[in-house]
Amino acid sequence: MTTPAPGIQRRLAAIFCADVAGYTHLMNTDERGTLRLLTSHREITDREIERQGGRIANTAGDSILAEFPSAVDAVQCAITIQERVAAVNEAVPDERRVMFRIGVHVGEAMVRDGDLFGDGVNVAARLEGLAQPGSVCVSGATYDYVHRVLPLVFEDLGLQAVKNLDPIRAYLTRPSGERPSRTTLFDHRRFEIYWARQFQTICMAVMTEVAKTADLKGIDIPVLAAIMDAPGIRLRQLAERVGIEWAVAKRSVARLEQRGFITRAPDTGRSHQRLLSPTSEGTEVRLRLRSAVIVAQDRLMAPLSDQERETLKDLLRRVIEANVSRVNG
Repeated sequence: MTTPAPGIQRRLAAIFCADVAGYTHLMNTDERGTLRLLTSHREITDREIERQGGRIANTAGDSILAEFPSAVDAVQCAITIQERVAAVNEAVPDERRVMFRIGVHVGEAMVRDGDLFGDGVNVAARLEGLAQPGSVCVSGATYDYVHRVLPLVFEDLGLQAVKNLDPIRAYLTRPSGERPSRTTLFDHRRFEIYWARQFQTICMAVMTEVAKTADLKGIDIPVLAAIMDAPGIRLRQLAERVGIEWAVAKRSVARLEQRGFITRAPDTGRSHQRLLSPTSEGTEVRLRLRSAVIVAQDRLMAPLSDQERETLKDLLRRVIEANVSRVNG
C-alpha cells in the first residue's frame, strides 16, 4: 500500500471539472466581452457549488475544479449550472456565448493545501473534454450512483480512449431543455415603456446591493455622486440633476448627512435654503462605491458587446435629452 506524502490526504469524492468551450477563440474575438460574461457566469457556478455542498479547490482562467461529498449533489449542481447559464446565454448572440463543458467522476482524490490532484481528478478532466458545450459527461462510477435518483436522460458513450489513462466508460446528459417563462408578458413587449420599467427595476436592485455595503439605500449612490460633482448644490437642483422627486432627494440627503457623508451650509441671502457639499468621508465612500458600481454594471451588461453598450448609452441619452428639452422647452 502506497503511503501518501506528508501533508497529503486521500479521500473518496465526487470530482467536478468544468471549462469554457472555445475559450481561446472567444478571447481572441472579444476579450473584454468574454471576460465580463465569464464573470457573470462564475457568479452562477460559485453560488450553485456552494449551495449544493461542494467546495471549489482551484480555478485557473476559464476552468473550475471542485469536490462534493455526494455524486448526486455534484451532478445536480452541474445540471443546474448548465440550465442557468443557458438562460443567460439566450440574450447573447450565438458567436459570443460562453458555454461550459462539465465532467463528473467519483473516485479517489489527493488533497494538499486545499488543492485536488491525482488520477480521480485526471479522469474528471478527461470527461469534461468529452462533454459537448452545455452538457455534462459522467463516468460509469458516477452513473451508477445517480441514474436511478435524478430524472435525467443519459446517453451511453461506451468506453472512451483518453490520453494517459485506461479507457473510461462515459455517459452524456444535459438539461431537459425546458426554460422558465419570460418575466415580461408577450403583449407588453411592443411597448418600450414596459422594458424601461423593468430595466430601471433591475438597475435599482443592483444599486441597492452595492449601497448595502455602506449601509445606504440604492438611490443614495447617485445622490452622493451628484453632490460631489456639484458642491454647493441646492436640494431642488439636486433632485432635478438626479431625476427624482424632491421628497426622495430630501430623505436621501438626510441619510447621507446622518452618516457624515455630506454637510449643509446656509445659502447667503436665502435663509431657508441650504447648500450641500461632500465631506472627506463622503468622498472616500463615493470612490469606494464607484468601483463596486463599475463591477456591478459590467455584470449587468454582460450580454452586450462593447459596441452594443455604446449604442445603448447613445440611445438612452438621445431619449432622455429629447424629453428633457420637451418638458423644459
